Amino acid sequence: MSRGDRDGGGDATVPVDLDDREPGADAPTQDHPYLIVLVGSRCGQMFKVDGTVTVGRGRDAGIQVTDDGVSRHHVRLTDTGDGSVKLEDLGSRNGTFVNAKRVTAALLRDGDKIHLGQTTILKFSYADRLEEQYQTTLYQAAIRDIPTGLFNRRHLDERLEAEFKFSVRHRRLLTAVMFDLDHFKRVNDAHGHLVGDEVLATAARILAAGVRGEDIAARYGGEEFMVLCRDTPPPMAAAMADRIRQQLAAAQLVPRLPDLRVTISAGVAGTQHPKINQATDLLSAADTALYDAKKTGRNRVVIFR
Repeated sequence: MSRGDRDGGGDATVPVDLDDREPGADAPTQDHPYLIVLVGSRCGQMFKVDGTVTVGRGRDAGIQVTDDGVSRHHVRLTDTGDGSVKLEDLGSRNGTFVNAKRVTAALLRDGDKIHLGQTTILKFSYADRLEEQYQTTLYQAAIRDIPTGLFNRRHLDERLEAEFKFSVRHRRLLTAVMFDLDHFKRVNDAHGHLVGDEVLATAARILAAGVRGEDIAARYGGEEFMVLCRDTPPPMAAAMADRIRQQLAAAQLVPRLPDLRVTISAGVAGTQHPKINQATDLLSAADTALYDAKKTGRNRVVIFR
């Protein structure tokens, strides 16, 4: 089937109704229904279908998928309670495909592939608690930076693209804050890399505790961190960054080295700036502001102008 057919044109995409498969015939009674992202920005993540859940790019969707072509409320999945799960398209712009066939509604079988938008492919599967824990462990290992526990650079890049597109589409603010530990090389040179790793881990905990749950905090690389703040103007993000700066400057980072102190600098940039037209512009602007913070004395927060 061509991409054009999937977008709703042509006779090959005539919607079909619920099929006549026996409900729950292939669902082991001890297992639960799940969706696993096979292709998309949250590849590998597993979602339990419990009761009724909506899938879409809206912030209020039970399972949020922000890839291109996914409607705000794209599909609804309902666990009927008799071992079957019903899928219903919610009038999505680009349609819903189950095993390459466009559907308006369908009863799902174990292993069915659900195609949403331009890139997202979900697998419907029955699994037990151990399988869920295993899949969750794999997913977390793929998106987390091991030394700090923050999101890794790869996940940050994926989320940045998705969040930037969302902010443009809905005219919502997105602000990036780039942090860099001041004179971190001196810590490694004076105390060794093991102490340096402890400092990074403690700084990451302070940073993670200082941001909101909906923000995205990641290790950008080396001693640099980044936070993506949704619906947040730069001055508000700068205030958050300054609180983190003050907390870090006062923190005892390594218990056996009570006199060791480290400061941090930060650069802030938001999508409302006329020079920011794409995700890479936002990164570059935050980096420029961070450079200004370093150049003007460090241990400070600067907003991109």
